[in-house]
Amino acid sequence: MKKRALIVILTTMILGSALSACSGNNNGGSTPGASPSSSASASPSGSPSASPSEEASESPSASPSESPSASPSETPTPSPKPSKDPEPSKEPTPTKKPEPSKKPTPTPKPTEKPKPKPTPSPSPSPAVGPASSDIVDAMLKAVEQPHLNEMSADQIKESYGIDTSTLASFSVRAPLINIKTNEIAVFEVKNAKSIDAIKKGIVKRAEDVQKMFEHYLPDQYENAKNYKIVVKGNYVLFIISESAADLEKAFTTAFDKK
Repeated sequence: MKKRALIVILTTMILGSALSACSGNNNGGSTPGASPSSSASASPSGSPSASPSEEASESPSASPSESPSASPSETPTPSPKPSKDPEPSKEPTPTKKPEPSKKPTPTPKPTEKPKPKPTPSPSPSPAVGPASSDIVDAMLKAVEQPHLNEMSADQIKESYGIDTSTLASFSVRAPLINIKTNEIAVFEVKNAKSIDAIKKGIVKRAEDVQKMFEHYLPDQYENAKNYKIVVKGNYVLFIISESAADLEKAFTTAFDKK
């Protein structure tokens, strides 16, 4: 604002000088003697003195007084800084909860000693009977028969259909030449459940012998029809003979002589 006021003052002074110069030139044409003194006295006192004072009073004095006085009064007074927040108090250490008292371990009840079980007395082993071959030998010694030969396991399987692996012992005697139907067989089974299978095999063998002699020798055919099957314990006896009753008696006696 001060620069502006100075510029206005200088401009006014320059304009005043220019005007006074112009007026002096006009007066000099008519009255050259009187112009310098009157112009020099009138112009500087009339124009330059009045103009700068007016400009100075109008512009510089009014503007600086208004602006600086208003501005500082409007600025708000800075509020005091808040005091530091108080430090939070340390959290109190939580008190440990008392551990629950352990339940007293119940004293174990004394285990009863197992009473020793009485050992079962071993069952008496079944009495071992005589071998099948010994029985047949005793029968043939007691009752005379035509000459008979011993059959092998394979021949027994073929003639009787009996698996000899199910037998504890066996002995089968039959004639070598097919002119007689006499036959003696003793089978000792390992398990009594096998007796039915042995009896079926014997019936098959008796029927086959009957067929061989049905149209060949009628008397031998009748002899084969009168066959006998006797079961004693685990033993099965098969007889084809005219002396079947005597041979059965000798079979029973053979167990008494063991």
